[in-house]
Amino acid sequence: MAAPKRQNIRQNITFRFRIFFIIMLAAFLLLVGNLYKVVFIQGPELREEASSIYIKERMVDATRGNIYSDDGSLLATSLPKYRLGMDPSVYNKSTKAEKLFTAHVRELAEHLANFFKDRTADEYYDKIVSAKKNKRTYLLLNNRLLDFQERKLVMNFPLFRENKKSPVKTGIVFDKVNVRYAPFGQMAYRTVGYMKDKVKVGLEGAFDKELRGIPGKGYFAKMDKNTWRPVENTPEIIPQRGVDLQTTLDVDIQDIVELSLMKALADFKGNYATAIVMETATGEIKAISNLTKNASSPTGYSEFANHAIEVSENDPGSVFKLPSMMAMLEETNMPLTDMVTTGGKYTVFNRTMSDSHDYGTITVQGVIEHSSNIGTIKLMQRVFSQKQAKYYDYLKKFHLIDPLDFQIKPRYEKPKFPLPPKWDALQYMWSSVGYSSNSSPLHLLTFYNAIANNGYWIQPIIVKKATIGNEVITDFTQTQKKDKEPICSPETLKKIKIMLEGVVERGTGTNLKGTAYGIAGKTGTAQRRVNGQYIKGTYYVSFIGYFPVKNPKYTMLVAMDKPEGSSEGTYARQVTAPVFKDIADHIYSRDMKLQRRLSGYLPDSLNNAKLTHMIHPLDHGVLYSNLGFPKVEEDGRWMQFSLDKKAVQNVPVSLLPKVVPNVMGMNLRDALFALENRGFKVRAQGMGNVTSQSIPAGTPLRKNALMLIQLH
Repeated sequence: MAAPKRQNIRQNITFRFRIFFIIMLAAFLLLVGNLYKVVFIQGPELREEASSIYIKERMVDATRGNIYSDDGSLLATSLPKYRLGMDPSVYNKSTKAEKLFTAHVRELAEHLANFFKDRTADEYYDKIVSAKKNKRTYLLLNNRLLDFQERKLVMNFPLFRENKKSPVKTGIVFDKVNVRYAPFGQMAYRTVGYMKDKVKVGLEGAFDKELRGIPGKGYFAKMDKNTWRPVENTPEIIPQRGVDLQTTLDVDIQDIVELSLMKALADFKGNYATAIVMETATGEIKAISNLTKNASSPTGYSEFANHAIEVSENDPGSVFKLPSMMAMLEETNMPLTDMVTTGGKYTVFNRTMSDSHDYGTITVQGVIEHSSNIGTIKLMQRVFSQKQAKYYDYLKKFHLIDPLDFQIKPRYEKPKFPLPPKWDALQYMWSSVGYSSNSSPLHLLTFYNAIANNGYWIQPIIVKKATIGNEVITDFTQTQKKDKEPICSPETLKKIKIMLEGVVERGTGTNLKGTAYGIAGKTGTAQRRVNGQYIKGTYYVSFIGYFPVKNPKYTMLVAMDKPEGSSEGTYARQVTAPVFKDIADHIYSRDMKLQRRLSGYLPDSLNNAKLTHMIHPLDHGVLYSNLGFPKVEEDGRWMQFSLDKKAVQNVPVSLLPKVVPNVMGMNLRDALFALENRGFKVRAQGMGNVTSQSIPAGTPLRKNALMLIQLH
């Protein structure tokens, strides 16, 4: 009887195991089914819901500081822009809200479609209704950034305007984004700088830490992939605003330089051109322009490389003869009347150097005035053939070897000039005439500026102060380097100045003489070197000098790479010297302190003159402080200046906000300010004051309209 009992026990165990297996299999299948439902069916909705309630502590960017010109004009600022979103869930909270939504949502969709012009009204309608149905707390309506005026317009759309006292109840959401804006457009674009794709250049890059301030912290709820909304009543750290930069740039001089440089490039089609204007006594950069060939630009040129501060790939050319001559005069005190035989060509160590003309036997002074390569090399052999390292020491003393430590950092701060132990027999001779070495235009300009500044070298500077409000945080002039001793003796300096004036009076720069103020300087023409080989007939040309000649206020450099034309028609005399004069003429004409005082009586034709002119209130002081006109009370508005014989009257002019302003008679700076602040895209032609505008004054304002202005 025992055997059947054991059989029953076995069957019982087997039965129980089968029941357990079936239960576990059912549980597993149920788990797999639920997992499939969560991942593949409910997944997108759940992920969206999870992301919508995701809260995280995030950094809050501080307001970026402004960049100003020397007269306080804005060169770069941050303007608030807004991305339009909506919280459709507010219309699920009451029957009244539901009715309001139903009554106005279709009309809202039509307004959005007409405004953004990227979707149909039906598409906007379906998008909003679907978000409300799914109880979404945030819906991005459009990615386009709105300005303040557009923001005001959108707030008056149907549904959004139903509760103006409490926009939150309407569901409208504006996500603020700070956008960098340059009021003067492309002016000094590379120097003022920009930040694109993590690339930071110019002042924006050099002073990024100071400009961006100290970020804060706060808790944010994630609304969608790229949108976060602050969570109320949570701990936060308030961001600290960035400092403002007070630069040395003069917008009027900058405008003059860019127009003149562009005109020269239109004539000679160079690869690029650069110009720098420095105030002689202070080392302040008043203008810096870099125009590089760019087929995609409307003008054919744009600013995307700062050639002015970079160590050039081209040899400096004959402008380097001047530091060589200064070194020789310091070493030997040779008279300017000493003679040297030049000839057309000169061969030394199996290398031949030539002059553009056969000057025969000329004086030391004539070597610089006529820019003789052979004369310079032969004089260098006399002075430095047995002590070549001494020449290098002089160049170092002249600040032509070491970095300038300029506030905007170039890729390579140190000029390419080999140490004397690495020189071959020709190095010091070829370097003396501007070959076999590379320097930056700014290095050369600071050397010439020292000559204009009575021999005292001063470090170039482009930012004077960092401020917050009226408080000066950093005064950069306090750390600006200045030599306590002149770079050469008074005797050498006197000789150098005689030679530079002689270049204009008798030498390679005679097309610059005859001005009311006088120019002194040096031409430079160097054969271009490509892949280590000099290309005959193609040049890098420059002119460096200062003006007025008797009491210099400005030192300037103009350079162009590969001007096109006949070989001798693309020397510095034909290309860069005229640009220098054109810029100098315009600066002289606008700077009242440079003008010569007239004595005697004005002719009746001027005493009886009738003049009218639109002037900026800041320029009003010029009329009475410099020209002796009586001061007329003003209230900070634009003024219509009127002179009838000896009677002066200033009539305040109001620029109405919703119509096209009258910019006739304004200079370019003021016209740009008046027009671009009203949303115009401005294209200007000519120089001087506005003589015509393409859209008449008083016309209703249209955003982003193109305004053509002619100046004369």
